[in-house]
Amino acid sequence: MAKSWGFLTNHAHVLIQIARDPRSTVRDIAIEAGITERATHSVLSDLREDGIIVATREGRRNVYQIDIPKLMNGGRWSASEMEIPQPLIDATLRGLARVANPSLAS
Repeated sequence: MAKSWGFLTNHAHVLIQIARDPRSTVRDIAIEAGITERATHSVLSDLREDGIIVATREGRRNVYQIDIPKLMNGGRWSASEMEIPQPLIDATLRGLARVANPSLAS
C-alpha cells in the first residue's frame, strides 16, 4: 500500500471550504475536507479561539467569516518555529480571497 500524504493541513482544508461557502454546515465542511465531523469541530474550535474565523448564528446554522487581517498577522503558518516566507503567505491569502470571490480571479 502506498503512503498517502497531503501538502495542506486539515486547518487549511477547513478554511478553503469556509471561503468557498461560508454557510457550510460542520457536516459539509467535514465531507469536503475529508475529515470526521469530530475533527472538523476541533479545527473550527482552534480557528475560533485564535480569532481566525468568526461564526454568526443565522437561525439554526452558523455562517462563518474568515478574518483575513487576523489570519495574516496572527495565524499559525507553521507547526514549528520555521519562518514561512512572506511571498508564500501572500499567495495563500490571495488564493483564499479568490476562492471566496471568484470574480477576483480575472
